[in-house]
Amino acid sequence: MGRPDLARRAFDTGIAGGYGNTVFAHSALISAYARSGLATEAMGVLELMKGAGLRPTTVSYNAVIDACGKGGVDLTFTLGYFRQMLHDGLCPDRKTFNSLLAACSRAGHLEDARAVFDEMIHLGSGRDIYTYNTFVDAICKCGNMELAMQVVLDMEANNVKPNVVTYSTLMDGFSKLEKYDEALKLRGKMKSLGIQLDRVCYNTLLAIYVKTGKYDEIAIVCEEMDSLGIEKDTVTYNSLINGYGKQGRLDMVAFLVQDMRAQGVAPSVLTYSTLIDIYSKAGMHGDAFNVYLDFKESGLKADVVLFSSFIDTLAKNGLVECALALLDEMMKMGIKPNVVTYNTIIDAFGKSKILNEEDPEIGDMAIVGVYGGQIVRSGNPATRGGRSAIDVRMRRSQELFFILELFQKMVHQGVRPNVVTFSAILNACSRCNNFEDAAVLLEQLRLFDNFVYGVAYGLLMGHQEVWSQARSLFNQLGHMDSPTSSAFYNALTDVLWHFGQRQGAQQVVLEGVNRRVWENTWSEFCLDLHLMSCGAAQAMVHAWLLNVRSIVFEGRAMPEFLSILTGWGKHSKIAGSSTLRRVIEALLLSIGAPFQVERFNIGRFVSPSAVVAAWLRESGTINILLLRNERVQHANLPDLVPRLQALQL
Repeated sequence: MGRPDLARRAFDTGIAGGYGNTVFAHSALISAYARSGLATEAMGVLELMKGAGLRPTTVSYNAVIDACGKGGVDLTFTLGYFRQMLHDGLCPDRKTFNSLLAACSRAGHLEDARAVFDEMIHLGSGRDIYTYNTFVDAICKCGNMELAMQVVLDMEANNVKPNVVTYSTLMDGFSKLEKYDEALKLRGKMKSLGIQLDRVCYNTLLAIYVKTGKYDEIAIVCEEMDSLGIEKDTVTYNSLINGYGKQGRLDMVAFLVQDMRAQGVAPSVLTYSTLIDIYSKAGMHGDAFNVYLDFKESGLKADVVLFSSFIDTLAKNGLVECALALLDEMMKMGIKPNVVTYNTIIDAFGKSKILNEEDPEIGDMAIVGVYGGQIVRSGNPATRGGRSAIDVRMRRSQELFFILELFQKMVHQGVRPNVVTFSAILNACSRCNNFEDAAVLLEQLRLFDNFVYGVAYGLLMGHQEVWSQARSLFNQLGHMDSPTSSAFYNALTDVLWHFGQRQGAQQVVLEGVNRRVWENTWSEFCLDLHLMSCGAAQAMVHAWLLNVRSIVFEGRAMPEFLSILTGWGKHSKIAGSSTLRRVIEALLLSIGAPFQVERFNIGRFVSPSAVVAAWLRESGTINILLLRNERVQHANLPDLVPRLQALQL
């Protein structure tokens, strides 16, 4: 029944009555805990058993080993019970080894699983279909599909026929490695062997079709399941909802949610997390809020994924205070935020709704708050009066102090900030128009990590001696994936450009170009800026035009046209409204560069090379293109630390 609490009551009644102190009763209670994965309780009963002078049997140890595996206990402890068993002179049986293999599989320890598998032969225990399937699962979890296929051949050689579980495990293993063709070949083999797919296998198959976008096949599989009387479960629906959501098929998402309810299939926490994420990314924040309210009424216990999804929704909607309230509620429930949760909120600072009376969105906007886990909507204009420019500046300054407080909380909880945290903090600094506040924030963060934040602070202050340390930092970034690395360079360049350290911004950009941070960005006669931030792109334009100028004065041949690509804002609500495009257009206009928007591509600026060459030869052009810092090196900053309310890192 999955009620170990009742099993314990029955056990305690037997002990109190003087007739329950037996090996069988203790072993039965251990098994009850094992079925629910309550490893600590199971281990406690084993020790209680020994303390009562009872000698555990093979059944007792098997149950404890099973509980440890299901409860996620460190594999060392699980294997320790196996050694105790041998020390007590007990002979392990097939169930012992199967439970050990399952524990190795869950822990992802292939070598230990292999040792257990080999020891079965050494101790004379036979291998059954469950043994092989569990071993294959352990191998697949480690991604060694070649070995997994060899074990299947070994099964057949030992007259153990692979079944639907074997093939389902293999299909899932290939799928996780994105080897979808190999996974689908196994389905064909199952058909040829006359092995009928079960629900788990169909779910694996659907997940593959979802990932590969084969929606016609998804419909066929669903019809096949219906014809065989195989009902969809929560895993099935979650996979379909996630797949259609990623494709933007919100009509299908709505249908699946409705069908799920009609079929009496209970949503899981993952269902709610997925829906919140889908609606948030689609800009349907009201729908995301409603999903959260439904979740609150479901009685399910939230996890970090669901909270992070909803916090992301609030943060992207500019409702930072609400996101912070939810963060507090999350921690009160004993759910530890992860680095993604914190990064989301930090990134949201500076994007929060600061409304002005002239803001055209005021009439349609309903502020949404989260209090006590409930959504509260407010449409009272009195609470949303206009704010002066001074109010807005003060709010932006306060937000930097909130970031420091949030960063402090993050560190105290043992959540280590990463490169994304750093980029988010720099972006917040860029959105703040107060140089002193931004500098003080970075100076305080140096107390946590002087290497990373020390570089940012030194470059912002114009300290040339920091460049050797900066290049060491750039070397480390070279080991990271391209999106993370480029986000770092973009954020660092933006804050330098925004606060007038133009030469430093350009130097960072050129470091990025030399290290190929942005793919295919720089060529001699074409500049592609669409992966760059506004500050990085502006610094790049100056550097590129200076390079073209050197080509002109060297007398080298040039193509008929030069072009600058900015992208046309295809992810914007209005085509062509790209912020980057507008910034570059304004820059070209301000420096007098003779580029015009291309007739059939509003994201491309073009100019005949002869016209550009003539402009570059003009005597005043060089002075326009050479960047100069708008700030002198700051020796000292005013003491703003008291305004941080003496926050100690």
